[in-house]
Amino acid sequence: MREYQEKYIENLRRVLLLNAPPGEIPADPAAYVKQRDENVAEIRRISEENTAMLRQELFPLLDNIVSAGEEDISNLEDFAAQLLQRGTYLDLVLCYSLHNALITYARHWEYQDLLIRELYHCAMALFYMQEIVRRAGQSPYRWKMSMMFGEAASYIKQYDDIYDEETRGYIHRAMGNLALVYSELNAQDGRRKMNAIRRSLQILEDPVYHEKSPGLPWDLYLYKSHQERTTGLGLLRAGIVDPQVQREVMESAEYVFDRLMESCQTQSAKPAMRWRYAYEAAHYHCGVRPLSYFLGWMEQEYMERDEQDYSSEGIYCNMFLPALYAAYIEDHGEYRHKKKEVLSLMYRRLAVYVRKMPDNQISETTINHLLACLQTFVEYPDGIQEKDFIINLVVCRNPDAFVTSRMSAEVARMLVDRAVDSRPEALAGALGCASPEEVSAHREEFRRFAYEGCLLHNVGLLAFTNFVRRIGRSWLEEEESMYRCHVEATASLLERSESTRPYVQAALGHHRYYNGQGGYPQRYSREEDPNASMTDLVSAAIHLVRLIDNPVFLSSPPMTLDQAMVQIEKDAGVRLSPVWAHMLIALEPEIRKYLKEGRVNAYEEAFELLRGDIHNPQPPSEGKIRL
Repeated sequence: MREYQEKYIENLRRVLLLNAPPGEIPADPAAYVKQRDENVAEIRRISEENTAMLRQELFPLLDNIVSAGEEDISNLEDFAAQLLQRGTYLDLVLCYSLHNALITYARHWEYQDLLIRELYHCAMALFYMQEIVRRAGQSPYRWKMSMMFGEAASYIKQYDDIYDEETRGYIHRAMGNLALVYSELNAQDGRRKMNAIRRSLQILEDPVYHEKSPGLPWDLYLYKSHQERTTGLGLLRAGIVDPQVQREVMESAEYVFDRLMESCQTQSAKPAMRWRYAYEAAHYHCGVRPLSYFLGWMEQEYMERDEQDYSSEGIYCNMFLPALYAAYIEDHGEYRHKKKEVLSLMYRRLAVYVRKMPDNQISETTINHLLACLQTFVEYPDGIQEKDFIINLVVCRNPDAFVTSRMSAEVARMLVDRAVDSRPEALAGALGCASPEEVSAHREEFRRFAYEGCLLHNVGLLAFTNFVRRIGRSWLEEEESMYRCHVEATASLLERSESTRPYVQAALGHHRYYNGQGGYPQRYSREEDPNASMTDLVSAAIHLVRLIDNPVFLSSPPMTLDQAMVQIEKDAGVRLSPVWAHMLIALEPEIRKYLKEGRVNAYEEAFELLRGDIHNPQPPSEGKIRL
């Protein structure tokens, strides 16, 4: 690699270190805030340096890629490999851009081996990008993935004319990975996924290809293909009944399980829970065993787990198994009441397990499993509410984002109090209050909604935390598009339960312009929002705090409060409701006073939630919600 490429990677690793969550929960919030500000300043400096290097060295080369020399192409291949190694990425979108450029170069000069290799790598980069936006129910990269995997796989027809064994390996891998494109749990995608795996296995099991390429890891290819076909359980769980799919899923689940049992016998260990679950789930979905047996098996495995085990296997058993169990309870209403005590126990123990995590309170694995629990959360009227589960256990996993939401909540409650005291008609029509008198009589309900709406508005952003932390330069357009999906991810989580459903519109609308002429997502409409004035209020509070304390776009410096107030005035009637924009300006002295210690206090609250120190939190009017 060239010197600037090595420096860029070194800088990215430094950004990742500076942006990493604390290994242990800080005892001194003020000291943490000071160190965090120093880290952010360093990240901005590095981002400026990285952006300058790319503009000076890399982008001109990519703009004229067909004229690049062989050494430049070799350097770009090495550079891309360092940016994305088996899903552990330093700069995913830039890596995708590099592979795209290399495809252009290979097509122009008709370098077949390079083209096949880069088609595969580019499709894999798209797959990892797709995985990030998947929780938002978005699939913007499927078509490109299918084209690239498909084109690379199509070279199977020219197999005998390709002499490089490594290139042949990429053809087989592309054939197998075509199944990754079809991730939707519906009949059409299900058929395509299973057909892709079926075609790949036919080639992989053909001894003729083994003879032609004896150096390829055929056993590994077969094993990975059966693992992927086992994920067809999702189709069966979604209610898609297809005898061929059932047979093939069962066959692959047994293949994987038997292979694992063989390897475990020499180590006196059990197969990983993920594949033990797949084996038992396949038996249930294929009609071999009843649901009662399968649920009983999951309960037994859960009760035998080690509550002190924080390895990947322990986290799966303690966190993901309850999510799977809840999914089956939700799909079979007759078990909802019968299994209430079991599921409630799992949720209580999950909270204890998460809070006792030693050094990885906000690791990516923890966040992903918590989000999985939210996606299948079963809420009981007299049990743990999903809303409280999120506020007390989930949103604090990212302290920086929590602090922004918590500060927004305080500003939002200031707006509520000022409106109820001086302009209650501004809230008339929201929360079922038709008149100013009703608004005044329900002050606490409005304060609660403002507080909880701010804390819940960005829970979906947790799915993007790892992606955002790695950006150590100016954002690219593709990254901004991906980031915008966090709104839909939040909405999909909040839509599930009765306790969180009232806040969906506030989550959808907080990035949408008041005049409807900008922002996102397009589907939010003030006219269809029953609490539009509260969404406007929450959006105004969030916007102000984001101007002065933005935990996402660290490459841009924050504004002072004075600068933010000037911007609020400009945004009145455009981005923000003029009512709440002008009220924010009128509240400037109170906001300034709050900001003196508000940020440190918000971090202190986040750390208390992480530790589980808040056992009897104050009522919402005092700033905390009971779990």
